[in-house]
Amino acid sequence: MGGWSFSKDRIPRGCLRTSEVEIEKLDYHHYLPLFFDGLCEMTFPYEFFARQGIHDMLEHGGNKILPVLPQLIIPIKNALNLRNRQVICVTLKVLQHLVVSAEMVGKALVPYYRQILPVLNIFKNMNAVASKESAAKEKFNHRCCPNHTSKTIS
Repeated sequence: MGGWSFSKDRIPRGCLRTSEVEIEKLDYHHYLPLFFDGLCEMTFPYEFFARQGIHDMLEHGGNKILPVLPQLIIPIKNALNLRNRQVICVTLKVLQHLVVSAEMVGKALVPYYRQILPVLNIFKNMNAVASKESAAKEKFNHRCCPNHTSKTIS
């Protein structure tokens, strides 16, 4: 079973605090949307905790993920609407993981395409321009590509 450990070096009184919880026992309706809200974070360690929390919960969530899906759409949309290349790329990878994390998630996302796809098209156009400009400088990450995400979720 997956264990989840959070530690904080110091809390206001100077005490060391560490707690461990089994991921499967967490309230997915509370914590998964909370971590998805963290997709907008770009500052360490907040962005790390948000992304790690998402991936851990998706990895161990199974049938707890599908009922929470409607609560995840607004945080996904907010992250995509930042139009920050790094945040969009991470969000696309999270979407790909979300789709393969439980049965029927891809089909359950269909009603929300109208909210997600417009930003993906903008990012696709941004990526096309950027990849032409920097083709010689850096390798293109196809896992961050909207086309790859679209194929994964459909």
